[in-house]
Amino acid sequence: MLQHLLSEFLNVEGVEQAIMVDDRGRLLSSVGHEGMLPKTDRVVELAVAALEATQGRCDGDLQEVWIEGEQSTLLDILTPYRIVMLSGKRSNIARWRHSMDHLRQQLATTQEM
Repeated sequence: MLQHLLSEFLNVEGVEQAIMVDDRGRLLSSVGHEGMLPKTDRVVELAVAALEATQGRCDGDLQEVWIEGEQSTLLDILTPYRIVMLSGKRSNIARWRHSMDHLRQQLATTQEM
């Protein structure tokens, strides 16, 4: 079911890969173009760097990270135990965020296999 939900992101312009990991960096599910390996280490690196940058600040909890350039990345802290990363070509990353909002509840509550 997680794979089916993540595959919905591949219909969004520019998204080439969608990955979900748990809070320990363990891959829960991944979809992407044929031959693409899940970039689980990238998810962990980005999450750790973002959390370290916000630690000790009174700005609230980290919810997401946007990286835009030739390659774009959206990292979403779905729950304290689930992190989703969308990556792909330069695109309208706000659309990626919008599609994440539409699937947020299902992604957060779907059982892992």
